Amino acid sequence: MALPSLLFAYDSTSNDFKQYMNLLEKQNTLYGWKDIKPADIPWEYYRTTKNKHPLMFVTFGNSTGNCILFLGGVHGDELPTVYFMFKLANYVKDNPALFKDKCIVIAPVINPDGFLSALPTRVNAGGVDINRNFPTKDWRANAMRQWMAKGKIKRYYPGAKPSSEQETQFQVALIKKFKPQKILSVHSPLNFYDYDGPSSDLNSFELWMEQICKEVDHPLKKFGYYPGSLGNYAGHERNIFTLTLELPSSDSKHGLDYFQKFQPSILKFINLPVAGSPPNVKLIKNYEKSGGAS
Repeated sequence: MALPSLLFAYDSTSNDFKQYMNLLEKQNTLYGWKDIKPADIPWEYYRTTKNKHPLMFVTFGNSTGNCILFLGGVHGDELPTVYFMFKLANYVKDNPALFKDKCIVIAPVINPDGFLSALPTRVNAGGVDINRNFPTKDWRANAMRQWMAKGKIKRYYPGAKPSSEQETQFQVALIKKFKPQKILSVHSPLNFYDYDGPSSDLNSFELWMEQICKEVDHPLKKFGYYPGSLGNYAGHERNIFTLTLELPSSDSKHGLDYFQKFQPSILKFINLPVAGSPPNVKLIKNYEKSGGAS
């Protein structure tokens, strides 16, 4: 089934896609990421970027269940986030019994043009910060005004109009198609967890997050959201349970260390029951008593 507003699926066995896989393999080799195998994953894609790179994703488990959406490489210079998501895709693929009753969607490289640039860039090939380009209700009133007020820094350019970029439209399409209950987006290098989403029962989630943060020694901060950000679009406006994991640095050599550190909390996030909106206190308490087992 095609994603909303998309007319056809590209052939992931085509020469163009194989060439893209080769580019990723070369980049991975450059960073010493020898333990991830993107070509082993059954990717789908429906859109390409300005530089004709596929915007790909993979689904695992029960696609009719409540979905968890994982996003990496939104900013092309946040290198370990790409490794993190490829590693997660390999792990889920290699352990199907753990996730058979889940719906897991992973898009590991939201901004391939930035990631594959000779000098990786935060922005895409059009010079747009993808995490300022979502069609939020406050975009037209505030996005450009806020960008100009902060000095017109090119790294944070929100685009000429909301949802102008293929990479943004791709994420919106994933959200519309899979209707995820939970989203985890991995960024770097601010070194904390950030949450956006339903707030009327936020205390129960914060207690759960405090426990997780102690386990991995990683603080939880309420960072707020910007016009055109994912946290604003998905968490604030659509009440989707949206968690951002900010890794401690953007250094490519720390990819495996970060995955090993945060993997247990990621698995707990996958298994965290969210019954409707906001998070259900009783379910979370029962989850904690069970030790996080699903």
